[in-house]
Amino acid sequence: MLKKYSFSLLFVISPVLVLAQVQIDTLNAQLDDIVVVGYEGNRSLLETPGSISYVNPQTISAFDNSSLVYGLNTVAGVRMEERAPGSYRLSIRGSSLRSPFGVRNVKVYWNSIPFTEPTGSTFLNLLDTFNMQSVEVIKGPGGSLYGAGNGGVLLINSTAPFTNDHITAHSGIGSFGTYWYNLSYDDKLENGSLSFKQMEVSSDGYRDQSFLNRKTYEISGGTEYASGRRIEANIFYSELNYGIPGGLNQTQFENDPTQARPGNPFALGSVEANSSIKHESLLIGLTHKFQITENFSNEASAWGTFSDFENPFNFDYKIDSRKSGGIRSNYIYSTVIGEVDAKINFGTEMQASSYAARNFQNNFGNPDTLNFDDELKVQSSLFFLNTQFDLPNDWYLTAGASINYMEYDINRLVASDGFGETGLVEKNFDPQIIPRIGIAKRVTPHITAHASAGLGFSPPTIEEIRTNEGSINLNLEAETGSNFETGIRGNTFKGKLGFDAVIFLFQLNESIIQQANPDPNRDTFVFRNAGKTDQKGFELNANYLLIDGYSGFLERVQLNLAYTYHNFEFEEYNTSDGDFSGNAMTGIPPHSLFTSINFETEPGVYGNLSFNFTDEIPLRDDNSVYSDSYQLVQTKIGYRATFFQRVETDIYAGIDNLLDERYSLGYDINAFGGRYFQPAPERNWFVGIKVSYAID
Repeated sequence: MLKKYSFSLLFVISPVLVLAQVQIDTLNAQLDDIVVVGYEGNRSLLETPGSISYVNPQTISAFDNSSLVYGLNTVAGVRMEERAPGSYRLSIRGSSLRSPFGVRNVKVYWNSIPFTEPTGSTFLNLLDTFNMQSVEVIKGPGGSLYGAGNGGVLLINSTAPFTNDHITAHSGIGSFGTYWYNLSYDDKLENGSLSFKQMEVSSDGYRDQSFLNRKTYEISGGTEYASGRRIEANIFYSELNYGIPGGLNQTQFENDPTQARPGNPFALGSVEANSSIKHESLLIGLTHKFQITENFSNEASAWGTFSDFENPFNFDYKIDSRKSGGIRSNYIYSTVIGEVDAKINFGTEMQASSYAARNFQNNFGNPDTLNFDDELKVQSSLFFLNTQFDLPNDWYLTAGASINYMEYDINRLVASDGFGETGLVEKNFDPQIIPRIGIAKRVTPHITAHASAGLGFSPPTIEEIRTNEGSINLNLEAETGSNFETGIRGNTFKGKLGFDAVIFLFQLNESIIQQANPDPNRDTFVFRNAGKTDQKGFELNANYLLIDGYSGFLERVQLNLAYTYHNFEFEEYNTSDGDFSGNAMTGIPPHSLFTSINFETEPGVYGNLSFNFTDEIPLRDDNSVYSDSYQLVQTKIGYRATFFQRVETDIYAGIDNLLDERYSLGYDINAFGGRYFQPAPERNWFVGIKVSYAID
């Protein structure tokens, strides 16, 4: 395995060693040019204390356009999994420990509107790459401004700035019956802008029961209707339907990785059960920005989400109708205190949701006898205060805190035998005060050192308190954690080398862990608080611009690297199955490496070659089973050209899993029956074309 890893790494790096001999120009772009909004800073990344990474539009679409996985996995400390097309799981510094599916323990905002539901779950798979033009990743607790979530925060922007009207059409095809297309129209108005996007993707999938069908529609725009007053609107509709092939055991994985989970005397197979998710969602949001005085302003948002959710599974059939909404208001006051520029943010965010949630028996893909019928109500709120000070001698200080509230009401209207009792139960979590302090110092004009400390918390989601097998666990408490980190970022070698390195210590109390239900008739996960974890790590993102603006054939060549070392273990972990204290934390690879080389040529040919190494992953809490490490090589080449000064074209092709590695892009940890493996596709291909026409 080590030989194969060494050969693969050489395969990626060797072209760089040759190209490095070519004369290069100085990189003009510095980290100062990257302005981030994380922690409400709206300032240069070099003046922002904390672990924040910026993923630009070029990186998001650097590979295929049917998945979010590639772009987010270029960030050290982030692991994006796709166990089947459209079935995402996101981990930031191990935050997916308690997530058998979906995105939990991470707060997500889309165009400044919370995309995370009040319950704490995020349906990130409703979005397409087309709905993500840039992403800021805050690693570690962001609760001082954003509320619940020990893993971190994603700040997604769906529309890049544009200066003229244009129409864009983009389409492609790939292996396993995959095709996609998207259309967009951007209109630059006199005092604002308007954008419309439509997208569709469809795939049969590599495995049985791994189909994907998704359609999205987005309308976004804004206008300055009076001096100092601007209103923005966002409408997003997504229609998602994807299959859930299910986990395989080791023998099934080795013999036929394309099969779906087979049935047994206790449960239907995934194909028989039509194990899948159908999710329709409509989000409507308004944001108002008001410059009250020269130094005082407000940004307020209001939104509502309406969705229908249907989930036939091997054991049951879940049908939900969901409504949620909220407001967020942020006041900003800027002043000067002596020689210190100061900025104060204060405000609130309030969310509420109401679910009609029914669980049925699954009769070969159709809902049958009602198991239980619940009405769910969730309320969450936070009040925040954050301060920033630009101190003399290039010191930057930020300090803030929030107070957070959460309440669940579960009213069981109907309960069949074995599915609990009818009646109303309530769960009120203790208010959580979450502080954070950070400091940064420019040690040179282009290098900054920073350090920060803060607390975080994450209450259990409604899916963890009320599980599919009918239990309601009111004893679950919120996870709480403390985070300490220090790092250095900047540019050197005349701007050619950019780097962002951080070391951190995160300690989690009352950690929520998932365990397989021991009852073979109830193949679901249950959750419990299980002591403490100790999470130490080192993360490095770096890029080296080998060629920039060279007058020959090669115009630009850049090498990128993201390395993650996570030494995570259970500090205290006692269960009825044994004492696992001191064991490696489940589901976390100790080492992961992403590296890529991107090039652009004067005639318009461009391409990239990437290599991803993922270390062995413990799959059981007792550390008795580990996955194999794997290496993933991906490549893409294309040609861009402009015609008549108005028409821009981009034709490309790519290969995923170039080495035809057999691996699993996501695992079911502690799975009953050893069904840990979710096989990823074999070597596969895609081609695409993009045409953009500038109207004026």
